[in-house]
Amino acid sequence: MSNEYDDYEDEEPNSAHVERALSAVRRRLVLIIALTAFGTAIAAVFAMRMPNYYEGYAVVQVDPRHNSITKVEGVISDLRGDHASIESEVELIRSKPILLKVIDALNLRADPEFGGYTNFSGDTTAETNWRPQSVEELLARKNQKSGAPRRDYVVANLADHLSVRRVRNTLLIEIRTYSLDPEKAARIANTLADVYLRDQIRSKRGAASLATDLLEKKLNSLRLELTKAETDVEKFKSKHQIFEDGNHRLGRTELARLMEQTVIARNATAVARAKFEQAQSVLNSGRDNGDLAEVLQSNTIGQMKDQLAKARRRQAELGTKYGPRHPDMQQVKADAVEAKRQLNSEIKRLVSNISNEFNVARTREQQLLSDLQVLKSQQSESNEVSVELSELKRTSENTRQVYEALLSRYKSTAATQNLQLPDVRIVERADVALQPSSPRRKRIVVMAFIGCLGASLLLVLALEFLTTGISRPEDAERALDVAHLSSIPSIADRTGSDFNPMHTLRMIVAEPRSAYAEAIRNIRRELDVKLAHLPSRVIAVASSLPGEGTETIASNIAHHYALTKNKVLLIDGDLRRASLTRRLAANRNSGLLEVLWHGSEPDSAILHDQSTGLHFLPAMGPSPLEPANPELLASPHMMHVLSQLRQQYDTIVFDVPPLLPVIDGRILADYADQIIFSITWRRTPKQLAKRALRLLGANNSKVAGVVVNEIEQSALEDAMGFSIHTSRQPILQPRLAA
Repeated sequence: MSNEYDDYEDEEPNSAHVERALSAVRRRLVLIIALTAFGTAIAAVFAMRMPNYYEGYAVVQVDPRHNSITKVEGVISDLRGDHASIESEVELIRSKPILLKVIDALNLRADPEFGGYTNFSGDTTAETNWRPQSVEELLARKNQKSGAPRRDYVVANLADHLSVRRVRNTLLIEIRTYSLDPEKAARIANTLADVYLRDQIRSKRGAASLATDLLEKKLNSLRLELTKAETDVEKFKSKHQIFEDGNHRLGRTELARLMEQTVIARNATAVARAKFEQAQSVLNSGRDNGDLAEVLQSNTIGQMKDQLAKARRRQAELGTKYGPRHPDMQQVKADAVEAKRQLNSEIKRLVSNISNEFNVARTREQQLLSDLQVLKSQQSESNEVSVELSELKRTSENTRQVYEALLSRYKSTAATQNLQLPDVRIVERADVALQPSSPRRKRIVVMAFIGCLGASLLLVLALEFLTTGISRPEDAERALDVAHLSSIPSIADRTGSDFNPMHTLRMIVAEPRSAYAEAIRNIRRELDVKLAHLPSRVIAVASSLPGEGTETIASNIAHHYALTKNKVLLIDGDLRRASLTRRLAANRNSGLLEVLWHGSEPDSAILHDQSTGLHFLPAMGPSPLEPANPELLASPHMMHVLSQLRQQYDTIVFDVPPLLPVIDGRILADYADQIIFSITWRRTPKQLAKRALRLLGANNSKVAGVVVNEIEQSALEDAMGFSIHTSRQPILQPRLAA
């Protein structure tokens, strides 16, 4: 195939879409520039009319370190410095309570910039001077009078003039305020930071005060509970005669002491019994008193034994010198007898004492055992009372512990209530801005330019890709699977006072150097190449729907063949509408319908154009017969007529009815040697075109190709790569004669 779109045959779908988009942009570049320029101009005017706003910039830092004058733990825990805490503080800064305090501190309700109004004396709005600026303000004032909830426009406006955000991932929070006055913007930013710090201190103090009040109420309640618990313990002890020494009950203490005394008494009795029995044994055995002295362990007995021994030695010494009657001898004997008597008397006394001690120890042991038995019996009876007493004492002790803990906390909280420090600090206070921060007019204009350019491109691409029809010839080949014969430019804009309706049917004659004429020549070349061997041929020009320019294409093809000295017959095969007949042969006598209806010869109805040599067979005469019957076209007489015409003419061009609405075109396709299928650029739906080709059935092989009709000149120029200039010539009026 030879045409200007051959280079698209092997093109990939993606690259085809890109090329299609670029083509749409090139064709509508003027529209894109116009829309972009218009939108940018509007944005520039809007930006120039916007008032200048100045920025107040302050920075506060959230300090997660423990800031406290004392070491006492605070009621409110310190900020941790994590993401959630910082974001919470950001929301707190721009909360309504904080903004209300800033409004009151700076008297912004009297500032017109933030929605306030002033009377002539400078005071806050008086009822007589207030004029509503909108329906919303009127309803807000009405709701305020009626006590209904209303919107605080000053707070809303201040929030719109405020920006609070965290500085990246740091502990810093930036506060930006905007105002028409640079000093006012700085004051608002600094006041907001100060109010935030004071509000944090106030919150801590309020929490500490609330905690103090709650602790005081709780302490009073616990004090009464503790007093009652201790009173219950004492009353219970008095009732059951329970006495305690320190943390021990006296009954148990007395029992322990009595058991200890019993053990001591038992030991003392055993020792006394041993001494008594040993002394009794020595006395009963008649052994020496020395053994008894060791038993009794008495120093006095020892001394007496020494005196007795000395007396006996003295007696022995004197016995060697004197006789028994010597006075010294007598005196020594008397001393020895006295010493022995005293020794025996002392021994008897000590033995008697040992016996008494034994009896006393035994008696005491028995008494202690008796008392211990009685006390054990009493202790067993008081176990149940002890359990109840323990429960009362436990309750009292728990109450005391809670009371003491809360009392300590109350004292520390009350002492540090007014010693609170904020967890944030002001890092940078706002200065008066020297230059306005907004509007950024250059940025607005640039962004408007980019936005309008993007919107224009999107609009152009949407117009290109959202069309239901075929936009490019290669799309027609790909969608319909037929060859592309030619692309015919649109001539729909040929209007004016000098416009002749015959012009479009004879474009090949009127404008032989136009793009339209070149497209007709391309069609003829493709037709001649494919069936050049036939001596006579029938060419049918068909379409899927009405109004797709088949009559114009058929007329110009026929005229082109006629200009090259071919004997050509143009037949209007649309027996229902006969649009080509009405435009080309208004003064006709009969047509194809009359030939088929009456069974006459076609020569009587054929007209001849003497200027071009074209012969034309109209569809019907001036007085239509009954509605056209498709059976007439399929009749043997129709075959006879075409057989005669093939012998008379080299080329027969049929303008057939549309294939989808009626069956006439499909019947006439049976007589054709070649079929030209016409579609309208960006208007004929692809699915309908495919259906029309399928309806041709076996005649589908006769389709020589598809013609894309009524293409915009800009699209055609973009595809061809050069501009198309049309030179118009005077129209030669056809001189049709029988």
